[in-house]
Amino acid sequence: MGAASCCEAHRLRKPCEIKTELSGDWFNQGPLTPSTVSPTPGAAISPSWDRMSSRVPHDPEHELEWSIVADSVDEDELFKLRELHQVLQDCELHPICRRKPLHRQAQTLLRFLRARDGDVLKAERMFRDMLEWRHTFDVDGKVHSWRRELERHRTRRARLCKRFAIEEQICNDKHGIPVRLLRLGVADSAGMIREFGQEAILVDSLSKLEWTHEQIRKAMFRCRKLIRGQIQILDVGDYGDVPNWTGRMWNNLRLGPDIYKVFDGNYPETVRKVFIIRTGSLVHHGYTLVQRLLPQRTKRKLKLYGPKAAEWVSELRAELSDQQELPEFLLCDSEKAFRAATPRGGVVPEGIAGSSEGRFEEDEEAEDESDVLAHTSSQKLAQEQAGLGDVLLRFLLAVIFALAAAVLGGHLGRDGVS
Repeated sequence: MGAASCCEAHRLRKPCEIKTELSGDWFNQGPLTPSTVSPTPGAAISPSWDRMSSRVPHDPEHELEWSIVADSVDEDELFKLRELHQVLQDCELHPICRRKPLHRQAQTLLRFLRARDGDVLKAERMFRDMLEWRHTFDVDGKVHSWRRELERHRTRRARLCKRFAIEEQICNDKHGIPVRLLRLGVADSAGMIREFGQEAILVDSLSKLEWTHEQIRKAMFRCRKLIRGQIQILDVGDYGDVPNWTGRMWNNLRLGPDIYKVFDGNYPETVRKVFIIRTGSLVHHGYTLVQRLLPQRTKRKLKLYGPKAAEWVSELRAELSDQQELPEFLLCDSEKAFRAATPRGGVVPEGIAGSSEGRFEEDEEAEDESDVLAHTSSQKLAQEQAGLGDVLLRFLLAVIFALAAAVLGGHLGRDGVS
């Protein structure tokens, strides 16, 4: 029986109907398994293993991970986690799990269990669907190729994606996990998708998510504790240096859900807290109207702040170690700090990627960007602004709900509470 059909055959079976059968370790463990933390996998790597061994599955290559997770959850959740682990053992035949044993990683399984509110059968289906998606879409292959393309810096889209980037890792939090800044207020999502295609933008996001979860797992082993994701900062401020803020933000909300559906089903529990900063008074009013629609666990992680840095600095610093520095524009409200803020984003000129969506390597000199930039149509921009004027209030009232339900849906929508 093939990997896909084997997984399909187990979809409708109950946890108690499947026995755990673990053979010798023949998986590629990758860089994040306990064996990379200690040179001698087994009971010796975990001081608490003697008391844990009767509570968790017997899996010598993942004893440390299971002991960390078992110490971090209550008995009821641990029981369900063991059930989920048991019903997924046939996934050892799946091509994805042959390369990396995701079905044996306690922290990975717990993310999917919590994403389905502790329902083992739903978590099983979500996990199997994730494996099939990773295999069909060739996530590992596409992410690897894209990272190589960015490193080589030889294609037009690689250079332009860096040029119009809106996110970066600005520092580490108190657990050593990178803090992610996304400047939605300077983003041009519609322009990026128009020029480079939706798949290229998706793969770029997947590359960042894959790396983020690698860092979260590394922090778990380093700190010997379960950590519920990273800190993210969503800057929605209108600083005046990138035109048509309303139109671009509307496009962020209009186009975002198609991409974030992928995150929702395949990358649960990515963040533990989101700071949405530099919002206006109407956005706050809109949040008041829609917050009753949000799950309580989402509201606890979603933090909304106004236009002044003093509103969020103290709480943000509490998530960081003492020696970590923050960009100046996150600490104060001076024009000088705003002008120096990065990443800069910007309006993506139409046609800048060329007819091939910038996929082919070329000499950097062949890309006469200044001519293309000068060709940006101010008339088209004015039309967009006029067309969106009558929906401004509708956008302002919907922005927080859209951010929570669409932009953050894949990260927060079904997560447990820290």
